[in-house]
Amino acid sequence: MHSILEEFFYGTLAPSGQFLVKDPAYVELVQLLIRNEEKLAQCLNEKEQVMLEKLTTAQMEINQLTSVKSQAYGYAMGARMMAEAFLVGSDGI
Repeated sequence: MHSILEEFFYGTLAPSGQFLVKDPAYVELVQLLIRNEEKLAQCLNEKEQVMLEKLTTAQMEINQLTSVKSQAYGYAMGARMMAEAFLVGSDGI
């Protein structure tokens, strides 16, 4: 078994989304989103369907970027907390 750092390096560690697919509320909301998107697409002409597809693609890209930035921020925050814990601990406090 690889260490967590090795898994992170090789890209086999993918924490984003793993916890969401197990959440019934998340699954229900995704299903609702899909149903409503399909219903809306049926009401649109071809040009409007292309616009809807571009809109949903852009939203997915925004969501992915937000997830990446949030994970990086969380990782950095955790590292800073660990560093401070070691510093405070070395002062005997």
